[in-house]
Amino acid sequence: MFALAAYAAYQIFELTLINELASNNYMSSSAAGNDWQAVGIAQAGGVYVVGGGIYCFEFRSLSGNFRGQYLFIGGALGFGGSLGGGSGPSPGDFISNTYPDLWSPIKCKRPFSGDDLNWAYAALSTLGAAGAYGYALTGISAGLVDPLFDSQEVSGWGTGVGLIGAILIGVWKQFGSSDY
Repeated sequence: MFALAAYAAYQIFELTLINELASNNYMSSSAAGNDWQAVGIAQAGGVYVVGGGIYCFEFRSLSGNFRGQYLFIGGALGFGGSLGGGSGPSPGDFISNTYPDLWSPIKCKRPFSGDDLNWAYAALSTLGAAGAYGYALTGISAGLVDPLFDSQEVSGWGTGVGLIGAILIGVWKQFGSSDY
């Protein structure tokens, strides 16, 4: 599973680099905001003591009029593996036929832009279980010396399969953006 995650990370990284070079548009927003939100889109990873993972998140800021898709690419310590898709409502929401806001608010240490998040140091911790649909406790951070945000909870329900407990260190890499 680790080899598959590493190959997928390489392919996405390569496509991102080609897209950046072709468009000469490295980021679409340099406006700083402190009203950021995040939602998980997909992930793959594997770890048996040492491993790695790639997670896809979308971040948005209304004050910065920015919405960007970012990869978290990192090495891991822990046990398990997982492959999953996007965030979803809880089983209780399905039963009551409600669709809640899946975005998690990010408490910023300081205002930051999409530019600041691109290539920023990243940390992610996760503990989750899923068999087609499951739950993961997940926390994310960005920035090392002057952090953008630290240990922000983005836990929730989602599609996927796996059982994992891991701490990952890596970088955030933007691969798409649009207006809010």
